[in-house]
Amino acid sequence: MSSENPEGNHRANCHLNPCFQKTSEKEERGLDQNLMKHSRFKYFSGRKYAEEFLDGKVFFQTAAFFRDYEDAKAQQIIGDEYEGARLYRPSGGLDINNLTHNQSFMLNAGMECLTKAHEIYIFCMSLAFTDVLKKEFNAVACAEISDPRAFIRRWLNALPEKAKHEGKHVARRVGYYRPEDVPGNVWALPDLIITTKLKRFEYQNEYRLAYTTTDAFAFQNCTYQLVDRKARPSPKPEEHLNETLELGNLRDICRVHTF
Repeated sequence: MSSENPEGNHRANCHLNPCFQKTSEKEERGLDQNLMKHSRFKYFSGRKYAEEFLDGKVFFQTAAFFRDYEDAKAQQIIGDEYEGARLYRPSGGLDINNLTHNQSFMLNAGMECLTKAHEIYIFCMSLAFTDVLKKEFNAVACAEISDPRAFIRRWLNALPEKAKHEGKHVARRVGYYRPEDVPGNVWALPDLIITTKLKRFEYQNEYRLAYTTTDAFAFQNCTYQLVDRKARPSPKPEEHLNETLELGNLRDICRVHTF
């Protein structure tokens, strides 16, 4: 979702609902306090959904849904075939060393680190309020979360009990990478994989909440494979799950822009 906020020029072209900001929440440990000063933006294709969000109904979907979602005109805007995965594919291929046969060769394939995308629930926001995102998401409304720290605290309180445990949830700005970038420690950490995306999505400037009630975020709990992917894998509708968390009335920390 795209660059830093926005306000000035865009706000002159939309109608604003009243906003009552709450600024007295205690700072949350582990959060980037600098980043917490910036609004988050959630785009909606229907005003009904924006109103439900203000009522505190926050809709989470599994990463598997976004992995399989195919956007109109075959553009990847909402859908991402590598959602919940980390791709490593150097332009020259993978350098393979076979220690058993003392051989080295280049393999025309990529390494994919796949999380349990059907067990990880995510909620996507942006740090940007732009006409580009409004158009791409077919938005008729956008909720501005003016106190992200308070929003995250309420989310933490609303999580399923099993997801409240340490290591079961993350609130993080999405990082962006190129296929040829060495994964570093990301390959072994599902919570980092779930908060990284290919660089072509960088303009969306996304901030993400994610949680699991299983061991999906456990160290090295991924499937690792060498693949020369020629086509998008077949969707798995049975993995497209969703949950609505009840955060309570959000009107004191949010307002809606309508277009």
